[in-house]
Amino acid sequence: MKDLYYYEVNKDLNKDQFLERFPKRPADANKGTFGKILLISGSLGMAGAACLNIIGAKALGAQYINVALPESIYNICATRFLTPVYHPYRDRASDDLHADPESTISILLPNMLAVCFGSGAVNNFFKTAVFNVLYDKCKVPLVLDAEALKLLKWSGNELGPFDCPLILTPHPGEFSALAEVPLERIKEDPVRCAAEYASQNNVIMVLKGPETVVAAPDGRYYKNRTGNQGLAQAGSGDVLAGMITAMLSFVQDPFEAACMAVFAHGMAADELAKEHSMQLLPLNKFPDVMDKLFFEKGF
Repeated sequence: MKDLYYYEVNKDLNKDQFLERFPKRPADANKGTFGKILLISGSLGMAGAACLNIIGAKALGAQYINVALPESIYNICATRFLTPVYHPYRDRASDDLHADPESTISILLPNMLAVCFGSGAVNNFFKTAVFNVLYDKCKVPLVLDAEALKLLKWSGNELGPFDCPLILTPHPGEFSALAEVPLERIKEDPVRCAAEYASQNNVIMVLKGPETVVAAPDGRYYKNRTGNQGLAQAGSGDVLAGMITAMLSFVQDPFEAACMAVFAHGMAADELAKEHSMQLLPLNKFPDVMDKLFFEKGF
């Protein structure tokens, strides 16, 4: 195989550049102008993942957040967040009171600008069915997070390529299992590992870590320099998945969208670290800190 050529971009991305690139809402905007996304997340015992996806999407101002989730966690999420539109579906095949996830998601997909699946889906009885629906019918950028990465691995080469841009968001352990690359090699050279996988599989790879790497199939990569150790906590990746999904609905190039979302995720953590400890960095305050930054720039 020919040696991979990859090159760094966005090396000097900073707060001012991020805010300059972020698209402002036009004066005649409505809730469907941009920001219409679908989050398919959570399962019994993991409602928090769905809530954290929503927090991430709200942190970047997604205007129209749709959430498809098992009926058993609907009340938890709906009482926590009032503005998303919820689409609860049955938890078990024996449940005949609620819609099945395949039909629910199939109806929603044509109207979305970006989709996310996998956060907190470990106990989702229908997770394979959801994955297959997305493979068959999703035509917009699709973020595969957490449990969805396992489903992608299990599917192997049986399905073939998705008919939509794929953005994968593994931490090193998940990437090691997905790519069958030793964890030691990933730690030694995360850029090359991410770039090789992105090129070979035609995906956007977001390899999370102290300096998250975003790699595109064409050789571009971005090494993030925002963020701090306060992000090393459960739920941080769920927030990031929601932020990437929101950004994909604002920015046309999926790679650039992923870069900007990763930057913003770290930037928000750095802003919070000015008033909070690394021990208890509050993920739920991401929308507040981003709102302050947007307000200061006239958004």
